[in-house]
Amino acid sequence: MAEKTLVVNVANCNVKKLDLKAYGVTKQRSFVVVKVGDKEQQTSVGIGLDPTWEETFEFAVGDEATTKCFVKFMMGAEGEEKQIGDVCEYLLNVLVINKPTYKGLIVPGGKVDMMFTAKGFGKEDVEVDDSALFDLLDGGEMVMDDDDEEEQ
Repeated sequence: MAEKTLVVNVANCNVKKLDLKAYGVTKQRSFVVVKVGDKEQQTSVGIGLDPTWEETFEFAVGDEATTKCFVKFMMGAEGEEKQIGDVCEYLLNVLVINKPTYKGLIVPGGKVDMMFTAKGFGKEDVEVDDSALFDLLDGGEMVMDDDDEEEQ
């Protein structure tokens, strides 16, 4: 069986609405910490309220049904970083194999954008045929309410 790997791309964040004083943040420097199993990695330090990282991390996954990914957002002066918002937990068994899936970490005043890709595990990608949607409407014809006819 192929090795199971979770690829996490931390793209960027936008926390322009964050009340820095309320959180006691003195410097606009931030980073993201990603933990899967017992392995933890973090992005480089981004400056400002909307840093771009575009950093990719790979984590070995034993059992995707029980392994979880935890992500947190940190901000503040060097040595005084504070966690902003909650640690978010992501389930791995819902990912589609080899398909990048958007994940967002909601933090007060904004969010962090990430992409998760399951390599060697995950659900099969199934195409959804939505062409039959219009067949449900009165033989494929346009349907009007009685109210619409009276207005003309």
